[in-house]
Amino acid sequence: MTTPAVQSKTDELERYLRMNIEDVYKNPNPLNFWCDRQKKFPGLSLLARLLYSIPVSSAGVERQFYFAGLTISQRRSCLDPDTVNDVLFVRSIKRSTSVRARVFH
Repeated sequence: MTTPAVQSKTDELERYLRMNIEDVYKNPNPLNFWCDRQKKFPGLSLLARLLYSIPVSSAGVERQFYFAGLTISQRRSCLDPDTVNDVLFVRSIKRSTSVRARVFH
């Protein structure tokens, strides 16, 4: 059995999937579309802002390099590059989901 909140999100997604998008919104910046439809699709527009927003600084990239440096220390200098990528990926996903959890609750 679905809850009313889940049902309303499903209805919102179904309405979006059925709609015909005008050519004016078929451009590289999807945020214009979601800004104009924020009242009609509040959940999807919030998700779009989270996914398509560009950080105002390169702090995220610098943070990744910092943690890469911590991961590849002198003791771990022989780590396989794929393992390093996996460790950094899991860390970034963990951080991302904790940020989204705070936004949605």
